[in-house]
Amino acid sequence: MIVYSRLLVWACGMTLAPRLIVIHPRYRNDAGLLAHEHVHVEQMRRDGLLRFWWRYACSRRHRLAYEVEAYRVSIAHGSTLAGCARTLATGYWLGIDERQAREALLAAPDPHAHSTGCGAGHAPATPMAREPH
Repeated sequence: MIVYSRLLVWACGMTLAPRLIVIHPRYRNDAGLLAHEHVHVEQMRRDGLLRFWWRYACSRRHRLAYEVEAYRVSIAHGSTLAGCARTLATGYWLGIDERQAREALLAAPDPHAHSTGCGAGHAPATPMAREPH
């Protein structure tokens, strides 16, 4: 289910659970954002809801891997590399700059990105406000 809510003020969209995506109404027709959130749905199904959120909350490495996977799909649906790299670098407490974000988005996918538990890089889970793609 996709819920459109103006109460979502810190992000354009957010996937809370595999059957619950919240999108700010301003981004209702943003194909890149919708595709991005659907990647998070698949990640939650693949890894399990609790494991996904545990990794996302506790591990910068996993959070980066989850977001890179989702932003690559955003780019394939028309979002710009520059915009995605900027948001990735500034919106997720990853400790990376735009150049590093761009490199991560352009690098070959890591098939082992989700193979271990919560890592050492602790940071808050809630992304800061995203810029439009």
